[in-house]
Amino acid sequence: MVDFTEEETQALPAVMRALGPEMERIGWDRSLGQLTQNDMHRLIVITVEAFRAEMAEVAAQSEIPF
Repeated sequence: MVDFTEEETQALPAVMRALGPEMERIGWDRSLGQLTQNDMHRLIVITVEAFRAEMAEVAAQSEIPF
């Protein structure tokens, strides 16, 4: 398992919030083995997009304006 940076750790709650509605659609009781290829694709895309967006926000807040 990879250790997350402080910034990456800060981004994780936003990723979880983004995944919630999709998991609700899929059904929380379904195992990963029961997911379709489309379900997995959607989960991966949502995760990556949410992580990128939140990391950009974290970076924007930590930049020193000149």
